[in-house]
Amino acid sequence: MDTQTEHKNLAAMTAKLLQKRKQAFKKPFQSFTNVAHRLESVYTKNGIVFINDSKAENINATYFALETIQKPVVWIAGGEDAGADYWELMALVRQKVKAIIMIGQDNERLFHIFSPVIAQIFEAENMEEAVKLAYKISQPGTQVLMSPASKPDERFIDYMERGEQFREAVKNL
Repeated sequence: MDTQTEHKNLAAMTAKLLQKRKQAFKKPFQSFTNVAHRLESVYTKNGIVFINDSKAENINATYFALETIQKPVVWIAGGEDAGADYWELMALVRQKVKAIIMIGQDNERLFHIFSPVIAQIFEAENMEEAVKLAYKISQPGTQVLMSPASKPDERFIDYMERGEQFREAVKNL
């Protein structure tokens, strides 16, 4: 077998292994349905779906959430910046996210990474402001995803309170 054929075979095997790894990662999450604060469909108003994914306190959880959604996304993100590698989300953000609303104390890295590819990036002072803005800039068929990819900052006791504030803000639209 020549070198070029060996490289093609190696590339094919690597692709298969990566696909299996991806499927293995997805499998545990697929059993979570209707769990509070994890890809929880909260409300639909005028064709805009609001999804509470407050439990997504890391990049992997937010990656899965973005990968799962098939419609255009307005992403509510941010919190306490613990050095998360947002670059891992870049391909999905380019493909699916139409706007980002940052809520949190440390949004500089989030803004710096995504501002070259997302024209609409906003900062909100609190969850109510974030939800109102998300609704205002969304169109029917949009999904508003609150999936922070970080731990809550001082505005929230924990991810549950953050999720409850999201639910309440959506309910009050």
